[in-house]
Amino acid sequence: MDVSDRSRSRIKEWLERIESEVGSPTVTQTTFEVAEDGYRRALDQAEAGNLDIQAVVRDDDDAVLLSEDDGGWGVPRGRPRDDEGLTEATERIVRDATGVDCAVTDATSATISGIRNADDETAATVYRLSVVFTAELTEAEAATDEAVRWDTDPDPVAEIV
Repeated sequence: MDVSDRSRSRIKEWLERIESEVGSPTVTQTTFEVAEDGYRRALDQAEAGNLDIQAVVRDDDDAVLLSEDDGGWGVPRGRPRDDEGLTEATERIVRDATGVDCAVTDATSATISGIRNADDETAATVYRLSVVFTAELTEAEAATDEAVRWDTDPDPVAEIV
């Protein structure tokens, strides 16, 4: 089994696990090419079976929790640890990035990305999975860290996720 087959198999396992833990998200697929160094990173991450998690946390006013990351604002994101359930991992990722406690409510979307090596047409396509979970604020106290804010834009998620 080559890396393409292994990464597709791992994605199937992740999607089955997501469905059993929180329900079935809408699944889309895209394919794109990256330079050799980006392909190597994608290959390493695919071989490791990594899942990318993004968390859209809303408060009682429907504002979305954002954290500053790499000079820009975005929803909290990260990867589950081997010993974590997906709900537990998502809640930890949010807490670690923002100091805010939340409760996962759903898995809303999953994107399967096929990544090709733009510098080598013979290289196998590797596949990655990114899942967007929604969650609700569970703590009464708002985050006070300067690198955390609540966005009241009606739909910032489409631009950020």
